Amino acid sequence: MNTHREQSRPPWGTRLLGAVVEPPRYRKRRVQRVLTTTLLITHTLGILGVIGFQWLLLPVDELVSGRYRTAALVVTPVVVGVTVVSGLAGLTVVVRRWLRWPDEGRPPTREEQELCLLVPLRLTLLTAALWLVGGGVTTAAYGVQDPAVLPVLVITTIACGAMACGLGYIVAEISLRPLTAIAFKAGAVRDRPIVGIRARVYGIWTVTVGLPVTGFVVLAFYAVSGDELPVSRLAAILGFIGVGGLVVSVAATWLLVTAMIAPIRSVRWAMDELAGGRLDTRVDVFDATELGQLQRGFNDMAEMVDERQRLRDLFVLHVGSQVARAAELQEPHLGGDTTHVGVLFVDLVGSTTLAATRPALEVVEVLNAFFEVVVEQVEANGGFIDQFQGDAALAVFGAPAPLADPATAALAAARGLAAALVDQLPDCGTGIGVSYGEVVAGYVGSATRFEYTVIGDPVNEAARLCEMAKQHPARVLAAGPALGAATRAESGLWTTGHDVELRGRIERTTLAWPAGA
Repeated sequence: MNTHREQSRPPWGTRLLGAVVEPPRYRKRRVQRVLTTTLLITHTLGILGVIGFQWLLLPVDELVSGRYRTAALVVTPVVVGVTVVSGLAGLTVVVRRWLRWPDEGRPPTREEQELCLLVPLRLTLLTAALWLVGGGVTTAAYGVQDPAVLPVLVITTIACGAMACGLGYIVAEISLRPLTAIAFKAGAVRDRPIVGIRARVYGIWTVTVGLPVTGFVVLAFYAVSGDELPVSRLAAILGFIGVGGLVVSVAATWLLVTAMIAPIRSVRWAMDELAGGRLDTRVDVFDATELGQLQRGFNDMAEMVDERQRLRDLFVLHVGSQVARAAELQEPHLGGDTTHVGVLFVDLVGSTTLAATRPALEVVEVLNAFFEVVVEQVEANGGFIDQFQGDAALAVFGAPAPLADPATAALAAARGLAAALVDQLPDCGTGIGVSYGEVVAGYVGSATRFEYTVIGDPVNEAARLCEMAKQHPARVLAAGPALGAATRAESGLWTTGHDVELRGRIERTTLAWPAGA
């Protein structure tokens, strides 16, 4: 992932929460600053809403110099100041007590994991208690002067307090995401969310639609219950409710979208990375709702994809890419099909002496270097390594993946292999035999363990030619049918010799070797 893309993809849905690479203690401090600031803004707006309703519903002269003067100018400011200071102090204390583990530089315990996920709800209950106490004292101060105003002030306080607490809950969930991600990483926790997506949506609907509509209804009852409201004041109250409801609905909708879209985006971005080949891509689970379950589900899927790719890579290493691809396209089964292929057999000269006179590790190093050259040349010509047989290798051209001209490919691979071995392993003598003809290509073994191979006379012929080539100056021998099936350009690079009778074969074989060898 490039730097520009990383900067455009904030890990927690907002850049205010920092980067993934921050140490936990710095992450906690950033979280605490963001949490304190956003909760202060949210509840301040709620307090301003209550005060605004008080000054719109009640006569201004009575608030300034009349019977409500003490409640409006003394009790309300004092209660607001005390509750705000108490709330900030309480927030600092409880967050430090509930979330000690980042400062201590250790992963959370199971109880601390659960507590971390409960912090938004607990903070909401704490602020609701402050609203209950502060609102109760304030409305009581007004009710002492006129009990008739209590119902509308109580409902107004409850409505604004519910809006502030509802938005505060989502703000707390978003702010705590970096620590929630650490809590989820520490181990498995409960799978059922305390407040799920449905509860979020219902809560936002209540805050943005239900409470403003309730305000209109309460205002209607208040207007006809006794005291007449002037048209100008009624219009002002309606406008206040409408503008306030609009502001709250925009803020609540933005918070809800932020809360819900960030986990979805994290999964989508991770899917892009996974599709691009980064199989180690994982998502930091930071949501405690069903969206967090989606994030965990992606991680489980990514683990399975990664594991499947590791198994496939191992499978390819053991059987070769062509067999692996054929097995993916069609379910392997015992048996085979008749086809014409080119066969190349290559073997080291003096490997028995080598094993007897050198340490085993050194022998293995020589064999690996030898097979590295063999695999490179065979695959470069479209062939497939069917078997490694001690110090020898059997290569097939034309199966399991078909080739347009397997004979030409086998002959070209033999010439290239002979030159490469002389150049890269000059101290290792080899013999190379090439044949062409009809074989049965398929799976042999049992129902529980089988492997792909080719069986037929060309295989035996290539093996015999390999043994004979060890004594030939060219160190490469091919059978006449291979030249006959190859292109004229390729066969022109070979010299045709005499016929011989190979051990185990009835028909005589025409020998050929690279021209100039």
